[in-house]
Amino acid sequence: MLAHRNARSPSLYVLLAVAFTAVFLYLRPSISTHVAATWNGKSSAQLPPANATLGFGGLYVVSGPGSPRRQHLEEAAAVTGLELRIPTQITWTNEDVRDFRPDNGTSRVLTGSVKAWLSHHLVLKEFLTSGAETALIFEDDIDWDIRLRTQQIPLAQRAAQQLSKATALDTAQYPWGTPVDWDLFYVGHCGDYFGEVEKGTGVGYIHPEQLAQTPHLLYPDPTMLWRTDLHPFTASILTAFRIPEQTRVIHQSKWPLCTFGYAITRNSAERILDEIAPAHEDPSRNIIAYDAAILTGCRDGPLRCYTVTPELFHHMEGESLIADEEASERKIFRPPVDAAGYEQVRYRKETSNIGCGFFDGSFYYNGDEERLDYLREEVGRKGRCLKTPRE
Repeated sequence: MLAHRNARSPSLYVLLAVAFTAVFLYLRPSISTHVAATWNGKSSAQLPPANATLGFGGLYVVSGPGSPRRQHLEEAAAVTGLELRIPTQITWTNEDVRDFRPDNGTSRVLTGSVKAWLSHHLVLKEFLTSGAETALIFEDDIDWDIRLRTQQIPLAQRAAQQLSKATALDTAQYPWGTPVDWDLFYVGHCGDYFGEVEKGTGVGYIHPEQLAQTPHLLYPDPTMLWRTDLHPFTASILTAFRIPEQTRVIHQSKWPLCTFGYAITRNSAERILDEIAPAHEDPSRNIIAYDAAILTGCRDGPLRCYTVTPELFHHMEGESLIADEEASERKIFRPPVDAAGYEQVRYRKETSNIGCGFFDGSFYYNGDEERLDYLREEVGRKGRCLKTPRE
């Protein structure tokens, strides 16, 4: 019956075609931003290793005076072949903390968090004086996989290039896509949960269409842990989104937590300093930490942020200057993400979401240059884990 009616009304086809074209042209920008890019990259074996700054203008470390983490961080960097810049930090005073807080005594930012906030500012300012266009900012308590330079970063760079549609000329100069395409890259974090962790995450709380409606790209990574060894929150997110095993995803940031390793441009560094996370507390914003301010800038704008999930850098269990500072102000509780992964860290003897890292001390050399040469060749360049019974 419908075929017969349409056959007698050929003008209906024209009207429908015109209407569809108009709607498509009107909606095309928003539709195109939600279509997942298609991975057509090479395998990790076919990609050259990343350079010593992982394709950024520099690697900058936030490390306070007397940090117990610094020696191990520097040894891990030497084994992996990373060039770190560790700006000299100020010993922040009570006066610096008072200047950060409002005068009316309503501050909710604890002293340790204030000092961490100011320390990030110092590093951002140091980057801006360098002349480099991009930087990756580390906190000094991070861990990473020994195959970071040789396999993981090259794959992530290739995926970022395809997501940004960077040209061959662009990628030669900008392995992560041109700085006009992005403001911030979360390559180290404690999860991007597409919502508040306290309200639940993963299976039962998020659904495949949420990822489908977000600019993203899936890419295979043979160095990635199997689902059963990933942090429980991470495993649940990947399961909820129906992402295959040993597959990472780069996606527009939604609700990213922690600033273990975040890449910035000159423009985004200036905006963070001036408007997103300025060096004075605004009680009306109800933001209690630097990483929460960055989260807000990514989630609500104006920053254009992207997240690598699972992350390539994660917080390493151990001593913390911030925790020591805040212990006198409140009882210190393990954050929800750390608490959920703690037993797994003890069982695996590895940092959450890291396959073969530095947490257990196997790859530190304590000033032994001969051992460093051996580790740099066998572990850093060849990617051999050398941990029984792994090899």
